[in-house]
This record gives sequence, structure tokens and C-alpha cells, in this order.
Amino acid sequence: MRCLPALAAALPMVSGCLSSSVQPVSRWTIDYRAGGKYAAAVRYGVARVSQVSVRAPYDGDGMSVLRADGSVAADAYNLFAASPSQLLRGVVFDALSASGLFAFVVNGSSAVASDVSVELLVTRLALDCRGDGDAGRAARAEIVLRLVEPRGKLMKALVAAGTADAADGNYGRAFSAAVSRALEKALANAR
Repeated sequence: MRCLPALAAALPMVSGCLSSSVQPVSRWTIDYRAGGKYAAAVRYGVARVSQVSVRAPYDGDGMSVLRADGSVAADAYNLFAASPSQLLRGVVFDALSASGLFAFVVNGSSAVASDVSVELLVTRLALDCRGDGDAGRAARAEIVLRLVEPRGKLMKALVAAGTADAADGNYGRAFSAAVSRALEKALANAR
């Protein structure tokens, strides 16, 4: 019984209550940020966003950080607001809609018949910290965008990459720009 008051007094120190400061966790989203004007005529009819996948280790909500020594770390204080594959579904939908290449764009669960299915594979989605200091921070996105006929025949496989400066620490803006640039480059080659 005599140990109980001493244990209760030590508990705040063990639990970190008396530490100097706790860095807050930031949760970032990814949005489509149109970079240019599309002047394309409708080419593909109705498009279905059928699949969005992100290759490991970039598929978790913890932001992947590429380091100069070749390792990949997960940033515990900068997280995506949901898994990247979930966040990117809306981004792909918005990019396809803005491209002007498709008569209409529908989600994968829609009952609407489509002329083309669109699959996105993200092969890299990371904060690249391999440069010098804060100026060396960049959001990087590398993608493969596949256009598939209704019977499963591959029409086009478009590979593209996008980067955006992330030195200011606004990772939502940086990743939105990097992914949007990659999608726009891929869609420019689909014309």
C-alpha cells in the first residue's frame, strides 16, 4: 500500500505527460489540381474508373519518405487522411472528367455501361528527401494509367511521373500537384 502513492506520482513521468512538446499529427488529402487547359475532343465515350491501386510500401496512410541512404521511412507525424488508393479514386475521376477525352466518367460501382475502363497503378508516391536540406524535399508520383476495352483488351498503357516542391511543408498541396501532373501527362498521351 505504501508504494501506491509513489507509483501514482511517477505515472505522469512514465507516460510522457511532462515531456517538452508533442508534435501534432497532420492528415493530408490529395485533390486534383488542373494544371492546364484541355482542348481535346471526346475520343473514348463513357469511362469507368475501375481500379486504383498503390504499390507497397506507398499504400499505407503513413507518408513514405525516400532518404539519401536508399531507405524508405514512414513519417509518423504526416499521414494521409485515408489510404492513398481511396484518396486517388476521386482524383482520377476528376482528372478524367477535366481531360475532355471522355463523354462521361462513372465510378466503378455505377450500373452505367462503359466504353472503356480506366485502371491506375501508382508505382511510387513518396516525399523525396534525398536532396540537400528543406530545398531538397519534393513530392513524387509515378503512375501507370491503363485504358481497357469492355472485353478486357488493353488499349493503352500510359506511364508518367509528376513532382512538386514540398519545401514549405504543405504536403497536401505538393502531393496534389505531383499526382495531378502525372495524370495530365498520361492523359496527354492518350489523345
